[in-house]
Amino acid sequence: MQLEAFLEEVERAFGGDPQERDPLDPHFAELAGAVAGYTSANELAVLNAAARVMPSDECYLEVGSYKGRSMCGAVQGVSDKTFYVLENYLEFGMQGRRAREELEHNLRAHASHADVRLLEGNCFELLRRPGVIDRPVGVYFYDGEHTGLSHYLALGIIEPWLADEAIVLVDDATYPMVSDAHEEYIARHPQWQVVRRWDARENNDPRWANGLHALAFRRDAANPRGAAEPWDVQWRRLAYRAALGPGQKAAWTAIERFPGLIPLAKRLYPSKKASSID
Repeated sequence: MQLEAFLEEVERAFGGDPQERDPLDPHFAELAGAVAGYTSANELAVLNAAARVMPSDECYLEVGSYKGRSMCGAVQGVSDKTFYVLENYLEFGMQGRRAREELEHNLRAHASHADVRLLEGNCFELLRRPGVIDRPVGVYFYDGEHTGLSHYLALGIIEPWLADEAIVLVDDATYPMVSDAHEEYIARHPQWQVVRRWDARENNDPRWANGLHALAFRRDAANPRGAAEPWDVQWRRLAYRAALGPGQKAAWTAIERFPGLIPLAKRLYPSKKASSID
C-alpha cells in the first residue's frame, strides 16, 4: 500500500483539502443516511479512497463495524479486493444479535459485489491466531473500544499482520485518550507516523464525527514480519485480559439485564456502541 497514492486519492475524492470540504461524490452522504451508524460521509470517502488504491494482493481489515456503515462505504466501486470485518457481538446479548442481523442485511444491500468476510470475536484474541487473515493487511481501520489501553493495543496487535507499507485509520481520534495512545505508541515504534489529522471541531461534528487520523506504517529491518511481540504490547495485553476486558463484558451483561444503567455506561465508557443502545 503506497502512502502517496492514498493521499492523492483522498484529495481527488474531495477536490482539495478534506478538512474544509465534503466529498465530491454525493453517494457517501446518501449511504450515511441509508445505513445506521456513526461514520460520517467524509470518513466514508477516506475509507473508500484507501480501499481503491490498496493492492489486490493485500486486504482491508476493519475492527468495530457495528451495523456496517463504514464497510459499506469502503467497498463502493471496489470489487476485486478482499475485506475483513472483525466485530465482537458475542458480549452484547440481544443488542449484539440485532446489530449483527442489521450488519448482514446492510452488507447484502450495499456490499454484495465485494468479497467481505466477517470474523466474530475479540480482536485482541482473534488476531493472535495464525492464518485468521489470508494476506497482508494494506489498510486497517480501527473503530473498536475507545480507551487508551485498547487503542495502544490496537496498533500493537496489528503490526505483525501489516504489509511492509500500510495505512492505518483511527476513528474517534479527536478524543484525547485515543490520540494520546497512538502518539505514545509511535514514540516507542519509529516505523509509525501520523500523516493526516482530520479533527472534529465539536462532538459529532457533521464532517468528521469525532475525528479521523491517518497513520502510515513502514516495516524496517529491525521489526520483520513474524518478530516477537514487544514487551510494551505484551504487558498491556495481560492488563487488558486481567481487568479491562472482563470488566467491560460484565458491564454489558448488566446493561442487558438492567437498561437503567445505560446513562452510567455512557459516562464511564464513551463509546459509540454505548450511545447506540438507547
